[in-house]
Amino acid sequence: MDANVKRLMAKMGPRGYDCVCGNLRMAARAVTAVYDRHLRDVGLQASQLAVLWAVAGLRSAPVKDLAAALAMHDTALMRNLRVLETRGWVAIDVGRDRRQRIVTLTDAGHEAFAAAIPRWTKAQREVARVLDDGVEQMNARLLSLARQVS
Repeated sequence: MDANVKRLMAKMGPRGYDCVCGNLRMAARAVTAVYDRHLRDVGLQASQLAVLWAVAGLRSAPVKDLAAALAMHDTALMRNLRVLETRGWVAIDVGRDRRQRIVTLTDAGHEAFAAAIPRWTKAQREVARVLDDGVEQMNARLLSLARQVS
């Protein structure tokens, strides 16, 4: 390990574990891996399922509205959408304003979404078991945090 890194870690001590951002990101990576493992059979990643879910819920939506609903940057959302479009799960069409892109779920997208839900449910249960009875409270607090700091 680099001497500078060692010095920094010694200086930080346990405070590194008090970092809300770092802890949320670490937990998110671990939880995402669980969902990705369960969704692998249908060819989806957790981030892509979140996009499919939002498109299904909004039926037909401009990219900007989807990005806002998912708290994602437009460019990050478009990367996910392009993968889903290539697989034939979403259609991306030009809106009234030619600069606007409208996203809809295709029939194949509905099928992929329906196939993913039982796998998502298994992942949800696996993570919830670790949290015991605190899962609903944690979800409420995380949503509140996301709304307040956005």
